Amino acid sequence: MSEELQLLIEKLVYGGDGLGHADGNTVFVPYVLPGEEVRAEVSSRKKKLVWAKPAEILKADSARVKPVCPHFGTCGGCHYQQASYDAQVKLKVEILRETLSRMGGVNSTPAKLKRIPPNLCSIAIGRSGPSALPIRALSVTICRRAMRLFRSTIAMYCPRD
Repeated sequence: MSEELQLLIEKLVYGGDGLGHADGNTVFVPYVLPGEEVRAEVSSRKKKLVWAKPAEILKADSARVKPVCPHFGTCGGCHYQQASYDAQVKLKVEILRETLSRMGGVNSTPAKLKRIPPNLCSIAIGRSGPSALPIRALSVTICRRAMRLFRSTIAMYCPRD
C-alpha cells in the first residue's frame, strides 16, 4: 500500500502542479486548485520534496469545472482544464508574477495586467489563450530565462504610445 497524505493546496506553480505542505515536506500534486483539501498518494520523494497523485478532492474550490478534454489527466498536455476560464487566467498571472520575481528579479509588476481576448477555439476547449503584460510598466529588464518559461502560454508585448 502506498503512502497517503492529506493536505491543503496553497498555490499552483509553473507547470500546473499544486503546492502544499505535509509532515515537514513540500508536496506537489497535479490537477488541483489553490484552496482545495486533497488526499494524495505519494509517487516519489527527493529529500524534503514529495510528488503525489491526487486520490480524492476532499474540499473542492468553487472554480473547479469538469475538464472538456476526454484525455485530461492522462496525456499531460493540459494543466489547467480543471479550472474555469477566469480562474485559469488569474492562476497564470499569479504564476507569472511569482516566477518573474523569483527568477527574473522583477519585484514590481503593474497593478493591472492587460489580456489579449482568447479566440473562440481556446474558449471552447477550456484553454485560456495568451495574456499580455505591458513591459514598459515594469521599468526593468526581464531576464530571458523567465521569458522563455512563458513563451508558449504568455505573449508579451510592448504597447505603442
